[in-house]
Amino acid sequence: MKTHKIIKGETMASIAKRFSVDIADLASANNITDINKIREGKWLQIPDKKLKQQPETTKVHPIPKEKVAQADEKPISELWEDTLFRGREIAEKWLTELLARLRAAEADEYIQDTHKVPLTSDKVPPTHTPELPKKPNSESKKKVTDVKKVLKEKLGKEPHVLTFNGVRLTENEKKQILASVATCEMNSDGFGSINSDQEFVGRKNGKKGIETTYSRIVHIGLSYGVIQYTQDSGSLGDLLKCLRAKNPSLFAEIFGAGYPEFSDALIQLTTTGRPDLAQNTQIPLSGQAYWNQIHNTPAGNELKMLANSQSGSHLPTAREIRGKRVQPIAPSIGHPPIDLWKGEWRDRFLSAGKVVDFQEAQLEYGVRNFINPMLSLAKHNNVRSALALAFIAACNIRGGVGSKLSKLTYRVAKELGLALPFVSSEDELACMQAIAEAHGSIGAVSVHEDESRRAKRLIDDELGFLAEDLYDISTYA
Repeated sequence: MKTHKIIKGETMASIAKRFSVDIADLASANNITDINKIREGKWLQIPDKKLKQQPETTKVHPIPKEKVAQADEKPISELWEDTLFRGREIAEKWLTELLARLRAAEADEYIQDTHKVPLTSDKVPPTHTPELPKKPNSESKKKVTDVKKVLKEKLGKEPHVLTFNGVRLTENEKKQILASVATCEMNSDGFGSINSDQEFVGRKNGKKGIETTYSRIVHIGLSYGVIQYTQDSGSLGDLLKCLRAKNPSLFAEIFGAGYPEFSDALIQLTTTGRPDLAQNTQIPLSGQAYWNQIHNTPAGNELKMLANSQSGSHLPTAREIRGKRVQPIAPSIGHPPIDLWKGEWRDRFLSAGKVVDFQEAQLEYGVRNFINPMLSLAKHNNVRSALALAFIAACNIRGGVGSKLSKLTYRVAKELGLALPFVSSEDELACMQAIAEAHGSIGAVSVHEDESRRAKRLIDDELGFLAEDLYDISTYA
C-alpha cells in the first residue's frame, strides 16, 4: 500500500483522482469521516486499485417465426419489441394496430368517465373519441364580447409614453380608463346601449327595472351610450351636440331622417327642454332635481305612498314627474310624439351607436366631462393607479363632479387610516378592495352596493387597461 503526504491545496477528490482510486475507499482506509476536513502535512494510506466488475451483457435472441405469426394475440406492450425483427410491412401493420388499440382505449376511458358506465369485454369501442358537448353561448354574451373587442382594438394600439416619474397620462390613456368604466355601465349594444327609463319602471311586481327611491314617480328618460348619458340631466343633449359637431350631415341623416328640423328639435328638447310640451309647467328642467327638493315634504311623501301602495292604487299619470327635457316628440312628419326610448327614436339611437365618428365623440365627451375635471384633486392626493382613477371617474359619472360621491375614495382612505396623499399604489388598491367588499359601510362612510359592484368590476379589469404602470401626476391636465 502506498502512502502520500498532503500538500497545500490538495483535496480528497484530487488525491483520489491522482492515484486512480475511489474517494470512498481512500476515506475508509484512513478513517476519515469528513472528506472536507483534511490538513496539510498529514500522511494518507493509498489503497490498492480495484477493478469494478462489468455487468454481464445480455444476448438478444431473435423471436422465432412461429411466434411472430401470433403477434396479433400479444399485448400492446410486446408489439414494439417484435417490430425489431420483422420487415417494414409487418412493422407498419403492428403500428397501425397499436394506434387503433390506443384510440379504442381512449374512447373507452371517455365513455366511462362521461357516462359512468362499466366497460364490458364484448363492447366495441368507437374508432374516434366522441366530441364533448358544447355549452350554448347566449347571443347577448357574444355581443358584449364583440363590444369589448372593439374597445380594445380602438384604444389599445397606442404605446405608453414613459417619463422619468411614470407613464404619461395621454388622451388615449384617459379613453382607456373611461372605456374600463364603461364596462360597468353599458349593455351588449356598446356605444348604442339604451336604458329605456328603467329607473321609473323599478322592480315592483316582478318588473325588470332599476329600483330607486323615485321609482314609479320620476322619469329619467333615455340613458344612452357607453357611459349612459341621461336625458333628464342634460348630459344626453350635450352628447348629441358633440355628435352633430363631429359629423353634421350624418347626424341630420340619422336623427332627422333627412329633415334637419327634426334633429334640431331633438337637440333643443334634450338641452334646453320643451316647456311647451310639458303637462306640468311648474316642474323645472330636471325632474330628478325637482324630486330632490320635494321628496321629504308632505307632497313628496304622498307621491311615495301612492307609488308604493300595495292596495292597488297607483300614482296617476298626470302626477308623474317629467322634467322639461323628458317629453315625447314627433320623429317625423305626421307621426305622433313618442318618447326617445321608443319606436323610431330608439332605432335611430341604435344606428348612431354603430358610427365610428360618433363612437369617438362619446369617448371624447366622457374624457372632457368626467376624467379631466377630477385630475386636479387626484393630483393633489397623489392618485397614480389607473384603477383608482377609473373608480373616481365612475363616481363622478354617478354622482356628478364635485359631489360627495365623487370623493368617496378619499373618504374611505381616511377611514382606513391610509395616508393622504397616497404614498403607494398598494394603498390605492387596498382602498378599492375595501370598497368592493363593503357591506353598506366602511366605518362611518356609507358605501352603496352599486359602488361596491363597480369597484369589483374595475378590479377584474375586463379590458386589461387598468393593470398598467403608475402615472406621472405632472402630466395630469
